[in-house]
Amino acid sequence: MVQNVRRVFDAKPEYLKSSFLDHIRSGLPHTCSFITHETPPKSGIEVILQDFVIPKHVLARDGLAPCPICSPIKPKYVKGHLLWSSESKALYAVGHCCGHGFFTSGSLAKALTRNSRAERRRRAETLIEANWALPQELVAYWALLKPAVRDLDRVLKALRVGLRHAVCKDIHRTLRDGGFLKIQQRSGDDDTATYRGLTTAEEVYGDQTVRGASILRGSSRGISVEAKISNVMAALTHVSWQTENDAVLWLCEQVDEDLLRLEMFMQDAVSNVTTALDDLAALLAFLDPDNLKLINSWSLKAHGWQGSVSVANDHGQITIMRGRKRHRIFRMPPTLMQTLPAAPVVVEAPGG
Repeated sequence: MVQNVRRVFDAKPEYLKSSFLDHIRSGLPHTCSFITHETPPKSGIEVILQDFVIPKHVLARDGLAPCPICSPIKPKYVKGHLLWSSESKALYAVGHCCGHGFFTSGSLAKALTRNSRAERRRRAETLIEANWALPQELVAYWALLKPAVRDLDRVLKALRVGLRHAVCKDIHRTLRDGGFLKIQQRSGDDDTATYRGLTTAEEVYGDQTVRGASILRGSSRGISVEAKISNVMAALTHVSWQTENDAVLWLCEQVDEDLLRLEMFMQDAVSNVTTALDDLAALLAFLDPDNLKLINSWSLKAHGWQGSVSVANDHGQITIMRGRKRHRIFRMPPTLMQTLPAAPVVVEAPGG
């Protein structure tokens, strides 16, 4: 191995971080002109760049990188650290394992003592690298799903308004009560001398459970389905890498906040898409004629003609009644009944 001319830096050269990252896009760390190949001293070590990763195309062409501490002759590392010594005033590129075990009292050890942050970043890096294509897949899937979600918001709003707030709450409460609707039944004798003789008791109505009650959300929802997903998808559209190598280089360069934010956006996008698909399925189950028949008969029993509500589904034409008056009528958009492909999911990282 040819030794580069040693460079001396009287102060920590933070400005060389970008130059080093530019270099490892096309070559191994030890071939960078300002890197020293000697073993670094045991004290006075400060971190310039923690956990850089050599791109896969460089590894395929040039092999692994030599570590001046443990493998100067037989290269062995893919991930490493760029370090500066205030004692030797030189820069060193060392392997990941040596960086963790060698500098026991230096700033690298101090940095890694911040366990929660360092471990959090490593988990995020691993997840993003294993799912490097996921942001583009989610954005593409959202283009297919968005029309259905937009129509879902309109239909849910119409149902919640038409069914009245109190009725929506009672139906949604079935999620807590095993799926069964309940009614209030009076007990006692009307001729009892005191009001204490008349009481009410809650009883289960019928022997069928309600399906799709989750769409009512207790009759209110702070933000629409579309808005919630659109916000996070807008962030994912800024992910510009096209290859896994580009993604790995991006991971090397990003500060913790941006990297952790991307992981959160990816997780949130998958979760929100799954929730939207569950809502679409729940809506179709809720509007099944047999399910509506149960809800309508319950409402009539519980609230009488004046306070009752009912919903009819006549081959996709939805009619909402309040008492004997027609409150609203609309047709189910075809987007809500289309078959969509399977949604992208987060792939579990190896060893995760």
